[in-house]
Amino acid sequence: MKVKCENSNCGWKGEDTELLHAPNPFDPDDELTGCPGCKDVSSVKTCCDEPGCWDWWSCGTPTPEGYRGTCGKHRPIH
Repeated sequence: MKVKCENSNCGWKGEDTELLHAPNPFDPDDELTGCPGCKDVSSVKTCCDEPGCWDWWSCGTPTPEGYRGTCGKHRPIH
């Protein structure tokens, strides 16, 4: 899944497999996820699954090929 950092001083883009993970010190049953670029734990957002598009994921739609997470302009039309 494509993700990017919304921190204006960072701009990192990549795959969710590249994100940093650590135990949450405030909740032992939770995990924090951080940006590998700036180490911020609240700035990573999921992006549109359309190839080449890095806009934020804003629409989730079931399709015959599986679930799609896209931005508004790449939303599947039924």
